[in-house]
Parts: sequence; structure tokens; C-alpha cells
Amino acid sequence: MFRILTYSFLLAGSLLCLPGRSHAQQSNPQEAGTITGTVRDADGKGVDFASVTLLSLPDSTFVGGAQTEAGGKFSLGNIRPGRYTVNVSFVGYTEKGVGNVRVQAGETTELGVISIRLDSETLDEVVVESEAMDIQYDLDKTIFTVSDNIKSMSTNASDVLEQIPMVELDQEGVPSVMGQGVSVLIDGKPSRIYGDNIETVLKLIPSGLIEKIEVVTSPSARYSTEEGGIVLNIITKSEYLSGVSGIANLSVTSNNTYSPSVNVNIARRKFSFNNSIAFEYDRDLSSSNLFRENFPAGNVFFTDQTRDGTDEDQDFSYNGNLYYNITSKSRIGAFFGLGHDTENEDETLITRFLDEGQALDSAYTRIIDNRENSWNYRAGIDFDKTFSSEDHILNLEAYYSTRSDDDNMHFDQNSEWESMESLQNQVSTSDDVGFTVEGDYVQPFGEKSRLEAGFRADWETDENVFRAEYFDESAGEFLVNDALSNDFTSLESDYSLYGMYRTELNRFSLQGGLRLEKSVLETTQHLLDQYYKTDFLNLVPTLNMSYRLQNNDNVTFSYSRRVRTPRWHELNPFVDYSDPENIESGNPELKPEFINSFEASYNKFVKQFNLYASVFYRHSNDPIQRIRTVDTAGISYTNFDNVGSERYYGLETGMGADILPEWNFRVSVGVRKNEVFGFDEDNQTTAFTSNLSTFFPLPFDFKGYVFAFYQGPRSIAQGRMKGNFITNIGVRKSFLNDRADFSIRFSDVFNNRQWSMDLQNNFYNQTSTYQRQSRYLTFGFSYTFGRLQEGRERGERNGGNDGGMGGGGEGEEFEMD
Repeated sequence: MFRILTYSFLLAGSLLCLPGRSHAQQSNPQEAGTITGTVRDADGKGVDFASVTLLSLPDSTFVGGAQTEAGGKFSLGNIRPGRYTVNVSFVGYTEKGVGNVRVQAGETTELGVISIRLDSETLDEVVVESEAMDIQYDLDKTIFTVSDNIKSMSTNASDVLEQIPMVELDQEGVPSVMGQGVSVLIDGKPSRIYGDNIETVLKLIPSGLIEKIEVVTSPSARYSTEEGGIVLNIITKSEYLSGVSGIANLSVTSNNTYSPSVNVNIARRKFSFNNSIAFEYDRDLSSSNLFRENFPAGNVFFTDQTRDGTDEDQDFSYNGNLYYNITSKSRIGAFFGLGHDTENEDETLITRFLDEGQALDSAYTRIIDNRENSWNYRAGIDFDKTFSSEDHILNLEAYYSTRSDDDNMHFDQNSEWESMESLQNQVSTSDDVGFTVEGDYVQPFGEKSRLEAGFRADWETDENVFRAEYFDESAGEFLVNDALSNDFTSLESDYSLYGMYRTELNRFSLQGGLRLEKSVLETTQHLLDQYYKTDFLNLVPTLNMSYRLQNNDNVTFSYSRRVRTPRWHELNPFVDYSDPENIESGNPELKPEFINSFEASYNKFVKQFNLYASVFYRHSNDPIQRIRTVDTAGISYTNFDNVGSERYYGLETGMGADILPEWNFRVSVGVRKNEVFGFDEDNQTTAFTSNLSTFFPLPFDFKGYVFAFYQGPRSIAQGRMKGNFITNIGVRKSFLNDRADFSIRFSDVFNNRQWSMDLQNNFYNQTSTYQRQSRYLTFGFSYTFGRLQEGRERGERNGGNDGGMGGGGEGEEFEMD
């Protein structure tokens, strides 16, 4: 608790030391000038909330900014006399600039009406705006812009993802999309550089920093095959402001979770420095039970296990980003960060063995004490250059990451049956190092076509040393058990080239690409002197098409072929005996999994309603799945194997509506069928999912919130996962001119979220259930300080303004194409 208070006071102290709000340059009021104007669309209607930025000439240094108010009006004050460029931007519209604007001391420069038009390049990208969530449909992905309502009802990235249609979280907090595993990117970079535990990584991304979530269900050739068949890209905010700005957050839950965080952006002329610090203390309770009927060789007996645990985590993360605008069209940047995670886990595992009549035969209690300590570091540089056209782009990037983990477990097994008593220790260390270099180049051809090409190279090493110890009563000390110890090293190298061409013809848009990728994975089990090498060369095609109907309704079709190579932990042959009744190991002879995906979707817009429907079909050869067998003693052995083939297809449909300006809802429904062939008996099942969220006005300017999610049962290789259901409710209130926000959220109101699984084959039937403490209250508070004029989001490679573009004639408007 002392550490929690210390972190909180440090964050509060850093906030109090920051200067106040600044609209533009600090100037003598008698010498300052003002710029005013009105932003309208092609129909002459005022555009509210458009971004207006001010750049000095001739070097295009960022000076200040504002958002348009009611009727599209804006005013930039406190400006030093001189020449400037004023840029206007809004989602889905072409950016408009007014060049060579002269400001004189004590006078107001009136720009009049600035008209903006729909961006021709995004005509095939349909944008649905709502206080709940803005949704943009692109050729190969769906982009969800996270609203303030969603942020205030969330603590971290996990909470945000849970509210995204199609996204689901399992019992460990690992996300999936439409029931399929995903690769998670953060600002376009693999999440592994932030840590090897995705649940911890997501918990340390404050919800207030998340700008967009990209759900890429049919990845283009731009995405590495390492990123699998579906990609989630979490894009965080990046401000380019003159002065100091940021946001501070604090959330406290009724189950003893404390999460303070602060993000500070400092910008001076050509420099921008962004800092993010997050800390979380979490004390989580969990329970599970397993009941297995064993009938090997005709003998029937039962294994009954119950497990209760307490998991206490303290996680810390720092991320810094430094940018320097070399010119108005080129920028160099660097990022660096570190993370620290300590975990204290205490579990009590009770195992009972029952005879055929379910009478007690024997039993033991196993006390597990686990202490884990991990560090991770990351750093990188990037260079962006925009040529004569804003769509003509070069991006180069290199980054390095390393992480280390020390894990110490102690097992104290007690029993009335003396032969079952034991004392054991497990000590493990792991050191992982990764390096990536990549580049992307986009060459436009006219206004509606472009060619994109790039390269990427990845190198990653993992060293894992595991030592098992047992207590020798005769020696009176712990001795090493070489048979259960492990020394494993993996070295993975990936090299890839890709090319894509995108073009538009009237209402039709087409994007096709190829990616050539070579992957080499070498693993060594040192104690057993076992060496394995896998070498893959794959050519991956992708195709995305879109046709825009009347009223901006659109139809899309996509095809992609992906290759999922085995992960190192799936290949590691080490046998884990931490639970002697359920033993796990990897399989060094795994083959890659090939995935062919087809998807078609339709989006329709009727006034304030948005309707969408999507059908998909995925076929996997040699899918990698967990396989469980049981021996004659009733001991379960789990490892990984390639299981014949798998078909996964279904329908996703949904609707969003803004009933009133502050009352909206969104509902989605999915029906999916999963068929697994080629292992024991074929397995198939139909799953149903539903997601509903709504925000609505309450008295005294409060806003209410309801979220419900149901996940139906689905098949796995030897059985099926049962369904689960969750309901969250909450309220929020903004004050201090919308700079402060307070919220209360009640999670899992009915306390019925749990994960259950049934497995069966010719030798056993097994039922297991796992539940974490999921019903609790969360009290959230956030405060925005300084100015928050948003710049380009990190992780988007296809354009964007890095602080403004110069040019233009004497007081003339120009579009940034």
C-alpha cells in the first residue's frame, strides 16, 4: 500500500508543477493579434469540432490550434505579428490550408468561410460517427475511434477492447476476434516488445490514451504473417502542441485494484516530447475445479480437483517518444520505455482420487507459492518523409527490445497418505532479445492510385533455464532433479518483402498485394542435446475490393492467405510437472498452419441508423491445437499438435443508432460454426455471440451506460468451451469545463462470468470450470490539463500530417492532396 500511495503522490506532484493553459504563443496582449473564420462543408453547413492548426512561415513550425465551435466558427488568439498558414482538418474530409495569412499587432484577421470537401480517397471508407464510437470501414479493416464515453467507462486497454464488436477476452485476458486468435499490435509494433504477458501489457495502457482500435480481419500484404490471420492494432494518441498538455487518471476498485497514470506532452517549436507513466496494483481472487472420469483399459475411477488462488500484481510502465521536425515534410523520432512486473501468487490445490463408486481412495493438498519478477526494455528510431504530394511517403524504422524474467515456485504437498507428501522448488529464468528493422514506401499515381512496397527483418532469441529441486530427507536439503530440469534456447529469423497496388475507378476500389516471407526457427534442448530447425518460404497473396452504392452504402470482399508458424513455447519439449495430475509440454515437430480467409460485408446507412452484415469463411490446414491424453493412472498429458484441418465460418451483423444527440446504442450478433477434422472423432458446433452497449442522458448532466456480452459455446479439438455472459453498468459526469471526468462502473452485475470446458475421448470424460473475481465497483477520475489539439496518431503509415504542411499563395486556400 505504501508503494501505491508513493506512486500516486509522485504523479500528483508532477501534475501540480505543470504550467497552465496556453492557446498559442505567449505574447504581450497589446502586440498580439487574432485570426477568426468559419468552416463549412460543400452544402454550406457549419462543421463543428473541426481541427484548426496554426503554423508559422516560412519554417511551418507548429504555433497553436483550436476546434471549431457551433456553426463551424473558430478563433485563434494571442498571436504574435507575422505570416502564418492555417490548416483545417476533419475526419473524412480533405485537409484545407490558407497560406500566407498576415497577423498585425492588435488587429483581427478575418478569413471568412473555409470550405472543405469529402476526401476522394476515403469515399470508399464509410465513417459512422456517434458518441458511443465512430466506426470507419476501410478495404482491409474496421477502425473504431474510441469516444470519451468509452474511455471514461474503462480503466485500460482490456476494458476498451471488451466493448469493441467482434472482440472477446478469455479467462486470462487474451483477446480474440470472432472466436479466432489474434496478434496484437501497439502503434503498429508487436505487443511482445512491451512484455511477454499480453494481459499485463493491455492493463498498463490507460484507456484515456487510446485513440483508435483497428480490427484487421483480412490483413493485406503489409502485415507480417507472424501476425496471423487477424490483427488488432491499438493506436494511441500523439500530440504535437506548443507548450505542455496531458491527462492524469486514477481508478480504484472495490476489490483492491489501484491504477494511477499520467501522460504529458511537451512541445517547443520543432521538438515534441511525449511521456506516459502507468502503475497498477491488483489483488485478484480466482477459483477452479476439475472433475475427470477415467476409464482406461476398462477400469473406472475419478479425479476431483479444486483450486483457490490469490494473485497480487504490481506493474509499472514508462514510455517516452521524442520527435524532431527536420523540415515541414520530414521528421525523425525516437522512442524508449521500460516495464517492471512483480507477481506474488498463492494457491491451494486439493486433489481427491475416487474409486468406481466415487468413494475416497486417496487425497493430497498442494500449497503453491509463486514469486515472479520481470523487467523489459525497448528503444527505437524512425524517420518519416513526405514528398511533393502528401500521399508520397517514406517511412523507416528500427527497434530493439529485451526482457528478463525470474520465477521461483515452492510446492508443499501434504497428505494423510505418507507416500504422497513432498517438498519441491522450481527456479526458472528467461532472457529474450529482439530486433526489427523495416521500411515502407508509398508512390501515388494520380489522385486515385498508389503503389506501396516495403521490407522487414526480425531477429529474436529466447533463452530459458529451468531447475527443478526436491527435498531429500536423508541429506536434509534440496537437490536438483536433472530429469525435470530444462535448458532451452530458440533463435528465430524472419525476412520479408511485400508490394501492394491500390486504385479507384468511379465507385469501385481495388487493392491487391503479395508478400514473400522466409522464416527460420532453430531450437536447442541443451540437457537432452536435441536440436531442431524449421525453414519456411511462403508467398502470401491478398485481395481487397469495395463498391460504393448510392447514399454511401458499400459492399466489400476480401481474400487473404496467412501462415501461422509455431511459437517457441509451443515447440519447447520441456515437461511441466507443477501439477502432477495435469502435465504439459511442447512439441518441437510442429508444422506451420496455413489459413485461407474469405470475407464479404455490406454496410447500409438510413438517417441516424447504421446497419452492417458480414459473412466469413476460414479454412486452416494443420491447425495448431492443444491435445490432451490420459494414461492408465489417470494422469493427464497436454501438448501441442497439428490437427488435420479446421473450417470456421459464420455471419456477423449489427446496428448502431443515435436516437437522440446524447442517447445511442449499438448491438451486434454473431453466429459461427466451427468444424475440426482429423483427430479422434470429428468435432463441430455452432456458437452464438451478442454484444450490446448504450449511453443515455440522465438528470444533472450525468450519462448512463449499459454493456452486455454473451459468448456461446464453441468447439475445440477434443470437446467444447461453454458459453459465458457479462453485464456492466455505470454513470459518468464531466465538470470543470469538461476537463475533469468522474465515473462509477459496476462490472459483472450478476456475477456469472466463468469459463467452462468439456473434454472427452475413448479414455476419459472431463469437466472443468474457472472463475476470477469479476464483480466489483470501479471509481474513475481523469483530468485534462493544457491544450489537447490532437496530432497524427502513431502506427498509421498511410499518410497523416506531422505538424502541418507549408505552401500556398498570398492569402489563398489550398487543399493538401
